[in-house]
Amino acid sequence: MNWPSNFTIITDEISQELTDVARFVRAFKLSGIELRSMFGRAFKDLTNEDIAKIKEQAKVDGWKVYGVSSPVFKCEIDDEKGIRDHVEIFKRSLETAVTLNSDLIRVFTFLRRPTAPDAATVERIAGHLAKLAELAAGSGVRVGVENESSCIIGSDAELTALAPHLKAKNLGLIWDPCNVLYVPGASGGPSTKTFETLLPQIFHVHVKDAARLPKPAAGSSGLEGMPVGLGDVNWRAHFASIQRSGYRGMLSLETHWRRERIDEKLLHLPAGHAFSRGGEEASTTCLHNIQALCTLL
Repeated sequence: MNWPSNFTIITDEISQELTDVARFVRAFKLSGIELRSMFGRAFKDLTNEDIAKIKEQAKVDGWKVYGVSSPVFKCEIDDEKGIRDHVEIFKRSLETAVTLNSDLIRVFTFLRRPTAPDAATVERIAGHLAKLAELAAGSGVRVGVENESSCIIGSDAELTALAPHLKAKNLGLIWDPCNVLYVPGASGGPSTKTFETLLPQIFHVHVKDAARLPKPAAGSSGLEGMPVGLGDVNWRAHFASIQRSGYRGMLSLETHWRRERIDEKLLHLPAGHAFSRGGEEASTTCLHNIQALCTLL
């Protein structure tokens, strides 16, 4: 793992404006981006014209688009119409990925329920994910399943339970250790052993940090986004583990912290100008922290 060759950033963690994103990527000598919302539009609402602009900028600057961050399967697992709608979003996401020469689409595992998933639920999720992998077969695009606290598969244990059911070669994992902190009832921090155990199936890693609040407000997550390295993830240990493993994929900064706190609702479905406000300053701080942590390895 080397700085900056193994690092990228999610676009709306900088700005909604393509010119700002391009300038930022050049300033940090990053080799590309992970695309989420842009031009004030959520990823699923990006137009053909939007995608063409991004493709042209990538060509001019020599970028790679390391992933497209779809919201696919952030819906109820029992909502048949919702699932059909999300499969259509996936098809459009696949077209976008192919157009941008990206080989990765991020997806989720349906909205979380009050109780932990049983074996039957895990198998149901895997079945739906396998259908996405079938749709992407032959395209050169991989499907990356992210652990997410608002979804059924969020914790270390839940991701480890799902992994053996992901049989297709183009179906793997996006590991986000910070998301583990937000899982209801979670205690302690995410384990580096999860990454080491699941390494053969990990396509991509998201990097962000958060800390538990000593006196959280009622109804809140009980956590607050932090600059990378200053929260409860222990990124120094995680980067060291990743370095030892020989992992060759990308690590994508998903800042999720601002000097002025982000509304928690925006963190679940990040998009638009309100989400990106203050992002460039915050992401600059986080990338400097990442650089410093990498020099300590």
